[in-house]
Amino acid sequence: MEVFAGGVGESDRVFNDLTSATDDLLSNTSASASLRHEVLQMAVIFVCGISQLSPGAYFLRHDLFPCIVTTITSPDTQQFTFEAVLLLALLANFHKSDAAKLNIYVRAIRETTNEELMRKICWASNFAAAAVVKAYQEISDDSPPTLTTTIGSLLYSLRPDRAFATTQVDPPRELFKNQPIEACVVLLPLFEFLHGSATFRKVFAKTLASREDKKSATATKSLPLTLLTLSSYLLSHASSASSPRAIAYANLALNTLLVISESDEILAALRQETSQDIRLCRQRLPQLPLLQPPKAPVCALLDCCILWIRHNLQKKLEVQCYLTCVKATYRVLWHLQKEHVRLDYHWQELWSALILLLDFLANKLDSLTTTGGVEQLVHETLLLIDFALVRSEQLLPSPQSVHELVYEVVRSAEVFRKQRTLLDKLVNPHVDASQGRLSGNQPPAVYALANVSTLAEGYEAKLRETGIRSANQGLRAVAKDIEKDGLSYGTDLHGAEDPP
Repeated sequence: MEVFAGGVGESDRVFNDLTSATDDLLSNTSASASLRHEVLQMAVIFVCGISQLSPGAYFLRHDLFPCIVTTITSPDTQQFTFEAVLLLALLANFHKSDAAKLNIYVRAIRETTNEELMRKICWASNFAAAAVVKAYQEISDDSPPTLTTTIGSLLYSLRPDRAFATTQVDPPRELFKNQPIEACVVLLPLFEFLHGSATFRKVFAKTLASREDKKSATATKSLPLTLLTLSSYLLSHASSASSPRAIAYANLALNTLLVISESDEILAALRQETSQDIRLCRQRLPQLPLLQPPKAPVCALLDCCILWIRHNLQKKLEVQCYLTCVKATYRVLWHLQKEHVRLDYHWQELWSALILLLDFLANKLDSLTTTGGVEQLVHETLLLIDFALVRSEQLLPSPQSVHELVYEVVRSAEVFRKQRTLLDKLVNPHVDASQGRLSGNQPPAVYALANVSTLAEGYEAKLRETGIRSANQGLRAVAKDIEKDGLSYGTDLHGAEDPP
C-alpha cells in the first residue's frame, strides 16, 4: 500500500479509483479494443503481483464480473478471452480457502447460466491447451507409428552401423526443463469453472457431441479431448526436471481430472465412443497401448492416471498428487459399474500400475523424503483394488478380463503380504506389528487387504500344488478354477451410495 497509494490513509481512495477505472474501461464498448486489452493486461499483472495480500480485497468490493463478461462476449474483444477468464479465475482464488463464501467471483461462476459465455471460454481454453501440447510435441515427436514409419525404422535398424545399437530410451529430461509453456495457466480457469459451474460442465460435455457431428478430418478436437491430451504430457513429465512449477501444474491437472470424475454428466459423455483421435503422451517408456478410434474418451482419463503413477515414483514422493490420482480412478470405476458400462480397455495396465505403487511404498518407505499421507494413500489404493475385485462382474467386459485381474493379484501376493507390515509401521512405528493388529476399530482398508490377501494366497497355494511354471499356465489355471467354481471373494465394503 505504501508503494501504490503512498500510505495506508490514501489506500481506499487509490484502490477504489483503480477498480472503478478498470470497470469503466472494460465495460466501455466504444473504447478501442487495444486500450481495453491494455487495461485487462494491467489488471491481470496487478492481481498476480499482489497475490493474497490485502489490496486484493478492493477487487471483491467492486464487482468486475459484468465487465469481464462484456470483454469475453463483445465481438471486438473476444480475442482476449484467455486473459479475461484468467483474471476471473485469479479473482475467484483470492482468499478462497478461508473466505470463499465472501468471494463474489466464486458465487458469480456458480450462479451464471450464460451458455454463450461458457462456449467462448471453452473455445479459448481449447486453443491455449492445444498450444501447450504442441510445445511438448515439438521437443520430441511422439506421433503414433504408421506403416511408413514402421518400415523405415525397420530398415534403419538393419543398417550395419546400427546392428549393436541400444534399445529405445526416454528423451533426455533436460529437454523438458522449461515445460510447460505459459499458456498452461489456462488450467486454472478450467478447474474453477468445472468445479464451480453446472452450466459450464454441461457445455463442456456437449462439446464432445458437437465435434462428433463435424466429420472433417481437419476439425479442431473438442476441449475434453485436448484437456486429456494436455494432462497426459503434464503427468508424464511432472518430475522430469524436478521443477516445482511442473509439479504444480501436474497437481492442477490431477485435480481437474478428479472434478471431471465426480461429474456424472461429463462421465456420461466421456464413456460414449468417439471417432476423434485421442493422442496421449508417448515420450516416456514404457508406453501404453494406443487407443484406436472409435474409443471412449474415459479410457484416456484412466491412461492419464496410469502415466502419473508410473512416471513419478521417486524419493520425494508427491503423496497428495497420488491420492488425487487414486481417488479419480476410483470415481471413474464407481461410475462405470453403477451405470453397468463394461469398458473395453487395457485393464491389466491399470492393475499393474496400482500394484507397482503399493510395492514401491512397501520397499521405499524408509527412504522417502516425507511419509505424511502415505498411510491414507495405501488405504485408498487397497480399497480401489478391492473394489475392482468385488465388483469385477459389473465392471469388466469379459470373463477373460476378470481372470487377468485375479491372476495379476495372485502373482503379486508377496506385494500384498508386505502391506500388512507397512500398515502396522505407518499406524505407529514404535509399536510391535503384532500388537498393532490387536487394536479395535480397524479402518476399511484393513478389511480390504484381508479380502485381497485371502484371494491371492488361496490361488497362490493352488498354483503351487499344481506345479505351474509359466505365466500363461498360471492364467489358464486361474481361469479354469473360476469357470468351474466361480470367483469366491470376501465382504463387499463399498455399499451402494456414491463415494464421498
